[in-house]
Amino acid sequence: MQFIPVKTKIFFPPQDDLFSELATALPPLYDGDVLLISSKVVAISEGRCLPIDKADKSQLVETEADHVIKTDYRPQPLTIKNNTFLGAAGIDESNGNGYFILLPQDCFVSAQKIHAFLLEKYALTNLGVIITDSRSLPLRYGATGVSLGWWGIAPLQDHIGSNDLFGRAFKYERSNIVDGIAAAANLVSGETDECMPIVIARDIPNLVFTDSNTSAELFSPLEDDTFRVLYRDLL
Repeated sequence: MQFIPVKTKIFFPPQDDLFSELATALPPLYDGDVLLISSKVVAISEGRCLPIDKADKSQLVETEADHVIKTDYRPQPLTIKNNTFLGAAGIDESNGNGYFILLPQDCFVSAQKIHAFLLEKYALTNLGVIITDSRSLPLRYGATGVSLGWWGIAPLQDHIGSNDLFGRAFKYERSNIVDGIAAAANLVSGETDECMPIVIARDIPNLVFTDSNTSAELFSPLEDDTFRVLYRDLL
């Protein structure tokens, strides 16, 4: 497997042109590649930015979040957005140059548009696109990458019916491919001033390519979530 970071220009809020940069900054793409792109630059390209001096972040969080879990021990509330636990609904001001940067309006629609653009430009048949963010995990310091939306690939690899080392059949096991790729890409793209918001993942095994919205294959409804006991009374 290879993870190839792509250096780009700086994307300036409140809006900048992502597709012209994709057309000029990317090296050649090949069938079977997966392109990962930061949700922040996608949001800037969609104009999802508000001046800090003209917006109230607390109100923005309430508007943007799907669920808000209010606490008295964090400067920003823990929220659920895009079936992901994120601080402050993913609203960010780092590298915002005086703007709050929201998440893309619909990460799956955004990924589909990027996917269609790249398929045509490079005359490809199989390509994955993943829009990423970073988030913290319970009982861990530090941030890891996570997928917020994707297109072109199935998100899970199903092991049900396969055998373990001793011949025992798996009944529930599945591998989360899109979040695994996103976490690995985050290691090479960086979190500060690297200016590498795009990563090409190459030679990823066991990918299944598709041209449909596969979010329902990965996203668990709250009532089925293994961890719901930790937060259901707070929603």
